[in-house]
Amino acid sequence: MKEELNIKKDHHGFVFLYDSKNHRTVMNGPHHHKELELNIVIRGSAEYLLSDQRYRLARGNLVWLFPGQEHQLIKTDSKFKMYVIVFKEEILKKTILLDEKYKALSEKNPIGSFCRRISLPSMEKLEKVCASLCSLNDKKVLSPAYYYSGRAFGFKNNSEYLHSDPILLNAGLLYLMTVCWHLYLTEGNDENKEMLNPSIEKALNLLQRFPEKDFGLSELSYECGVSVSRLSRLFNEQIGSSLVDYKNKLKMEKFVDCMSKNPSYSISEACYQVGFGSYSQFYKIFKQNFGISPKAYFSEN
Repeated sequence: MKEELNIKKDHHGFVFLYDSKNHRTVMNGPHHHKELELNIVIRGSAEYLLSDQRYRLARGNLVWLFPGQEHQLIKTDSKFKMYVIVFKEEILKKTILLDEKYKALSEKNPIGSFCRRISLPSMEKLEKVCASLCSLNDKKVLSPAYYYSGRAFGFKNNSEYLHSDPILLNAGLLYLMTVCWHLYLTEGNDENKEMLNPSIEKALNLLQRFPEKDFGLSELSYECGVSVSRLSRLFNEQIGSSLVDYKNKLKMEKFVDCMSKNPSYSISEACYQVGFGSYSQFYKIFKQNFGISPKAYFSEN
C-alpha cells in the first residue's frame, strides 16, 4: 500500500524515535512511499520483510528503504528502538548533483541488500546526532494516536510532524543522509540479509495482490505448492505470526484506509466493507492491534 506522508512544505523530511513499547502496532502493514527512508537501529531486535528477502535487525544496523520497495516491520521485541528518518526529493536533488557517490540514493528500487551493520563507535555518534536533533524541537505533538496507531508522526492518518526550526532540521537531515551513506559504503557489512522461502514469497504476494479474497490456509498452501503444515510452520517462522493474524493486520490497514477515504462511512459500515464477518470480531481485533476502541481512536484523529 502506498502511504502519503504528511510533511510540511518547508521541512525536507523528518526524524523520530520509534519505540516498540510505545507503539502498540509495528507499522505492520506492507507499505511504501515516494520518499527515501533510513532506519538507524539502536536497541533490541526485529525483522524487515521486503518482496523477496528479509533483513534481521539489531543494534548497529543502517537500513535504507527506497520508494519502490514495499516493506513491513515484523517480530519486534519489547526492547526494539530505531530512529526513523525520511528524506524528501528536494534534499536528494541538492546532494546527488554534487557527487557520483550519492546517486544511488535517487533510485526507486535498486537491486541488492541495503541493510548493513556499522561499527559501535560510529553508531553511538549517529545516535547522539539523532537524539540532539529531536531534543532541539520544542513542538512535542504526542496525541494518543501517536502511540496507538503504530504509524507515528508524518503519516497521513496521524499527527503532523512539526519542527520548531526547519532550517536546523534540514541541515541535520542532510548531515545524516550523507554521513550514513558514507558509513554504509565504507564500514557496513550485509550479514543480516536472508532470502524468503519461495512459498512464503508467493503466499505474501497473493495476500497483498488479492485482498478481497479470503484465502484459507488450505487454499493458500495449494496455490503455493506446499503442504498445509509446511506453509503454516514457515509462515510462523519467517513472518512471526500466524496466517490468520497476518490477514487481520492487512484488514486493519484496509479499514483505516477505508475510513480516511470515505468520511461518510460509519465504523460498522467500513468494517464490513473490508471483509470482517461481524462487528464483535472486528472490535476485538481492533482493540488488540490499537489498544483502544475504534470510536476512541477516530475521535483522536
